[in-house]
Amino acid sequence: MSYTVKNQARQELNLVIDVLMLAGAILLQSGAEVHRVEDTMIRIAHSQGIIDANVLAIPAAIFFSIDHTNISRMKRIVTSSYDMQKVCDVNQVSRSLVSKDMTLTEAYEALKAIKCQKPPYTKVQISLAAIVAAPFFTIMFGGTALDALCAAFATALAFPLSLLFERYVGIDFVTTFAGALVFSLTSYLLSKYTALPINPNLINAGAVMPFVPGITLTNGVRDLMTNHLNTGMTKIFQTVLIILSLGAGTTVALLIVG
Repeated sequence: MSYTVKNQARQELNLVIDVLMLAGAILLQSGAEVHRVEDTMIRIAHSQGIIDANVLAIPAAIFFSIDHTNISRMKRIVTSSYDMQKVCDVNQVSRSLVSKDMTLTEAYEALKAIKCQKPPYTKVQISLAAIVAAPFFTIMFGGTALDALCAAFATALAFPLSLLFERYVGIDFVTTFAGALVFSLTSYLLSKYTALPINPNLINAGAVMPFVPGITLTNGVRDLMTNHLNTGMTKIFQTVLIILSLGAGTTVALLIVG
């Protein structure tokens, strides 16, 4: 009888850890800030009676342990993408679990379903959104309607290519460099070899905006503000690297045309 009780308690503890680790992994992979990841996992642990829980999340992994025990878990985060819908869904599961509106088994099944959700937008929809957004940034920076049309054209060439590089190369620096090279070449060639009264710099200013890593920068600042210095600096450095790659692509295009 005692063995059965201990076995059930061990299984329940393993399920609690499975749930909080899965929740944390989905959040981190979907672009949530580290503070949210750790706070969600701690809240789930506390709701199940695990008070002495320790959680450490970094962009590449999640660590969980319980004080005064030999229980610990680690989850390696290999790939990540930004999906705010998954972040919201995991938050809702966490709230329902903490308020006792959902059992551990139900929460685990819900999280597995969330993990398997397809991205809310296709690559074609993302490209169309970038093409539509770029001209408005050009106008906002003082460009003409013709500059805006050229920005849409340059983005239509560059953004799908960058998504293709992202799929087969998977290196952010290369992806953004390729995109910047294409839209900059397009703007400079249009300016140099056509009689159109356009400003290539304003075209580039609009076309570059879909490539700017706004979520990464925002999360980095928020992590710094919540004293997650290592993670915050990592994301800030990642943002700077992407911005440098955009500048490098534009510079190479200028050298080619000039």
